[in-house]
Amino acid sequence: MRLQNVTDAGRLQQEIEELRQELRDLRVLHENTVEHNTLTENELEERNQRINNLMTSMKMYLSPQLYNSIVAGTYEAKLRHQRKKLTMFFSDIAGFTQITDIIEPEALSGLLNDYLTRMSSIAVKYGGTIDKYIGDAIVVFFGDPEYVDDVTHARQCVLMAIEMLDEIKRLSRQWSSAGCPGGLGVRIGINTGYCTVGNFGSETRMDYTIIGGQVNIAARIENIADRNSIFISESTYGLVKDMVDVEKPQILRVRGIHFPVAVYKVIGQHSDEPERRPLLERTEQGFFLHPIAFSGDPDADERHDEIVRALENALEIVRDAQEPRRASS
Repeated sequence: MRLQNVTDAGRLQQEIEELRQELRDLRVLHENTVEHNTLTENELEERNQRINNLMTSMKMYLSPQLYNSIVAGTYEAKLRHQRKKLTMFFSDIAGFTQITDIIEPEALSGLLNDYLTRMSSIAVKYGGTIDKYIGDAIVVFFGDPEYVDDVTHARQCVLMAIEMLDEIKRLSRQWSSAGCPGGLGVRIGINTGYCTVGNFGSETRMDYTIIGGQVNIAARIENIADRNSIFISESTYGLVKDMVDVEKPQILRVRGIHFPVAVYKVIGQHSDEPERRPLLERTEQGFFLHPIAFSGDPDADERHDEIVRALENALEIVRDAQEPRRASS
């Protein structure tokens, strides 16, 4: 009986040792698993960070609409395009070539980047798709990849251009201080029409952009625009005429376009305020000049250009009246 107990105790002790060994093995396995999971989590976190960094970099090169469409999986990065009615915006800095000869490259780079940043923020605010920057030039279009309707696209584009001009007036003093004669001046051209929009290029390198005759018209309108002014085509004017005042149309002939293009200069936006009377009113023999107040800051005075025109016209009338007297003497 004693022998049997000893044998049973030995067997039990052996089982206990085996269990202890299994427990040690399980602990080692657990430690290895925890370490492996930790390494896996660290690797996943590192990869997620790399993906986020890549997406942040990609966002810097794409318009918000295109970026969001690609991330959401609703836009495929392949060679494809479609014909679509868009409103197109072109702008560039007047006399930029001469400015590059006057301002040091480092200072000019800072001014230009600040200008492009502010203009881009306004474009995004109004839902514009930023096509590209070509040096100092900006190309924006409305209607793709997100389409609303033609009227909304045209109105948003014109409102964007008006706000850009207001911001340009605020930037002008910085450019003057940096040595730019006359400050910052920008030409803006807008056109609405059918063009081809999509991805163009090769299977390994493509651009999302617009091409076509109507795009050329928008670029040509910008080329003939006055400094710090917005010129729009007749097709755009037909969509926004209830919200802007314009000058009489000019007739523009564009190379490659077999019909004349009517172009309008935007001189203001409609408001609910009563119409302001002109500063200078012509009379039968001369003129009447209404009281003028000038703050001394052309950028801050919203009627600055109107004041200049009124005074120039008044001076011209006075000089014309003096001509007969000078001739007789």
